[in-house]
Amino acid sequence: MVGPGASHAQAQSAPQSPVEVVRARNQAVEGILAAAGDSVDATTKEQLKDVINGLIDFPELSRRALSRHWEARTEQERVDFTGVFRELIRNSSVKKLGVYRADSVTYRPPEAAGDSVTVVTIAYKDGKSAEIEYRMHQAGGEWKAHDVVVDGSSTVRTYRDSFNKEISRGSYEAMYAKLVDRLKQDS
Repeated sequence: MVGPGASHAQAQSAPQSPVEVVRARNQAVEGILAAAGDSVDATTKEQLKDVINGLIDFPELSRRALSRHWEARTEQERVDFTGVFRELIRNSSVKKLGVYRADSVTYRPPEAAGDSVTVVTIAYKDGKSAEIEYRMHQAGGEWKAHDVVVDGSSTVRTYRDSFNKEISRGSYEAMYAKLVDRLKQDS
């Protein structure tokens, strides 16, 4: 707990609740976008990628997305897959920046289930709303998302279905090669 005599550094190092983590991330994104206005240059996009995706536990997201194929991978394959998958997610996170320009966002109290917590936000823009669920857990002493669900569409489930389909049609190696090619096209 931070008392009246605590320093600013102590206040910043105090553990945040899952809702506070999501709120702080959203406020940081809003601040960057407000400062950029209508012209978001490459440097600003990189800054946004860092902030938007700083909330995500990429090794856990990768494990869950690869599902039953994760255990068959060597440690190096896991590291390589996580790196490529991270960059694909980072690149896609800044393709539609309008989704981060909400008029308002409401935060529901977190719902706990075992070691996970779900933070539900509802973003309102031009009379429309989008529900975003952050499925989170503790990783390295911080709350990190292992899945993000937008209007019922789970990031983990979407990629898991795609990866399973690609692997069943060919092999893990063929699916991974496609991801690497897609990343090269995005860059």
